[in-house]
Amino acid sequence: MKSADLLRRQNRLATRRGWDIVETQGSGSHLKVGLSGKTTVIAMHRMDVPPGTVRKVLTDLGLTLDDLEV
Repeated sequence: MKSADLLRRQNRLATRRGWDIVETQGSGSHLKVGLSGKTTVIAMHRMDVPPGTVRKVLTDLGLTLDDLEV
């Protein structure tokens, strides 16, 4: 999954559930994402995000992969 797709799915989920999502530019090519009081950092590269990194991002935000299947 590309990082842009991951962010798009998170935004769609937050919109449907009425959550606040905050995105701030981190250092260089990283984006800091806050969702319902929890934060994580996502690398904004063109290549696919490794599966372990996707799981870590979801864990940091208190989500599961099934949550993103909206």
